[in-house]
Amino acid sequence: MRVKYGKLKTVFTGKIFTVKQRPVETSGVQRTFEYCLRPNSVTILPFDAQGRLLLINEYRHGSRRNVWFLPAGRIDKGENSVKAARRELREEAGFDAETIKLLYVKSPSNTLLWKINVFAAKDLRAAPLKGDEDAPIKVVPTSLSKAVKMALSGEIENEFIAYNIIRFDYMIKHGQWRW
Repeated sequence: MRVKYGKLKTVFTGKIFTVKQRPVETSGVQRTFEYCLRPNSVTILPFDAQGRLLLINEYRHGSRRNVWFLPAGRIDKGENSVKAARRELREEAGFDAETIKLLYVKSPSNTLLWKINVFAAKDLRAAPLKGDEDAPIKVVPTSLSKAVKMALSGEIENEFIAYNIIRFDYMIKHGQWRW
């Protein structure tokens, strides 16, 4: 198979997202592909002293209601992923972590071009930091087993957040995670 890639062209630039297009020719047939870019981001699975996962419940404009989430957000210019994870944890849950460890890094897909750095955190201490959220965020300590049930039932609607919870539980149960 012969593939020829054309030049990327920016067709939209917003506050967070940039959309680019490029022609791609495969075996003599040309099609246009689109790619969505944004700054890399972090997601944190924070655990309190009782071993409960700190889920957050926050209003999301796209859903027009409160949804279950994990502390998460983009990596700002000048930040590395650990610094961004600590900042987001402080802004959204009101805690910093003595122990923060990278679980994995993932790209959402081949057309959504950014990296999501997923962390687990423990040994939390109160350290609230004002964030840029439009509405208050409620922090809800939840057993990991209950969070898994919420993820599997669809109560946690965001598939990536649900996957992170299920994957972390699997890693613990199969000896693939060590603090």
